[in-house]
Amino acid sequence: MAPHDARDSIRLPNCDETRLPVTRARHAPGLLYTSPELFEQEKETIFMRDWLCVGRAEEIENPGDFMTCRILGEPVLVVRAQSGEVNAFANVCAHRGVEVATGSGNCRHFCCPFHGWTYDLDGRLVGAPAMREAESFPAADCRLPLLQSGVWQGWIFISFAKNPPPLSEHVAPMERDFGYLRQDECRLAVKTVGEFDCNWKLLVENLIDFYHLNVVHTQTNGRTFTRSAFKFTPRERSGYVARYNSGPSTLSGKPVFGRMPWLSDLPDDFASAGLLAPNFTFFARIDDIHPYVTWPLGPNRSRIVVYSLLPRIWFDQPDFAERAEEYRAYQEKLMAEDRAMLESQQNGMASRNYRPGRMAYIERGVHHVLNGYIERMVRAETQESGKEAAE
Repeated sequence: MAPHDARDSIRLPNCDETRLPVTRARHAPGLLYTSPELFEQEKETIFMRDWLCVGRAEEIENPGDFMTCRILGEPVLVVRAQSGEVNAFANVCAHRGVEVATGSGNCRHFCCPFHGWTYDLDGRLVGAPAMREAESFPAADCRLPLLQSGVWQGWIFISFAKNPPPLSEHVAPMERDFGYLRQDECRLAVKTVGEFDCNWKLLVENLIDFYHLNVVHTQTNGRTFTRSAFKFTPRERSGYVARYNSGPSTLSGKPVFGRMPWLSDLPDDFASAGLLAPNFTFFARIDDIHPYVTWPLGPNRSRIVVYSLLPRIWFDQPDFAERAEEYRAYQEKLMAEDRAMLESQQNGMASRNYRPGRMAYIERGVHHVLNGYIERMVRAETQESGKEAAE
């Protein structure tokens, strides 16, 4: 019998050449971005285990404020409890599984629209019509399934894992590298959402692909970028810190409200980026902070949410909301510039004629992110194979 290969059950294509040093490496095979089987494995190995950022605390600022989402088909409800704590639940009624809330808003309780079962802001069942006749009905045990949740620097994180590592441990690299930006003294100014017909990993890689800035983004974030200014430092678990030169994220190239007060000693073209795996890519300029959160919707479909943060002391300025829209206009233009390229790239990945090309040294960020992903997927399958062998 042939020896077991971890790639057999995980369906991970051969990435040996991708794992070489960047000066000798090739890009990954197309199957890494097109395989439905691999996509399902990513859900269980990565997204159902990691801490995931789902929004800003100010989006649910008051007791009863809530928001909902679906993460790879899993319905999620996040709510501010009367205590002020942030609760996260599987948005699944304990009766027939219907989602008890949709969209966002404010309420005192959640009532399932199917049969009227009602839950409080802590997920406890407080009403179940016509259930008095049910013998030994365990009302006290019926509740919305609780998910792990926490807040860091104003960002709300959840985890589907029963016992994930502490959130403080997960965000420690980001705290170390970007704590000076004082995100807890900022608020969400605008949120920009875009969908792309491409695999989620292509989006995450694209956000550290500085090779394309002077080709695709000559009118936006590549207009002042020079390769000699790009400084890349790898971190554990696919993370990184990058410093480079790029002006404010506005179409004019100038800050709308000025520079953030605590960055007065940095140059006008300051720019920094980082990654908190799997899908939280961090960007900062002298005037704003704008992380990208990438969500898989399918093997070849993804969503990006851009959160533009500005210092809270600016929010009382005249016409603030109208003026802040310039950040949305910039992000929409940036997405439009990337969309055609990424969707063409996804199409090429599925071609029988695609052969991964050699990497350029400036792609060392892509190389680092890719290899962190590959190592994690192989390690997870190897561990699973070891358990099966032990049994």
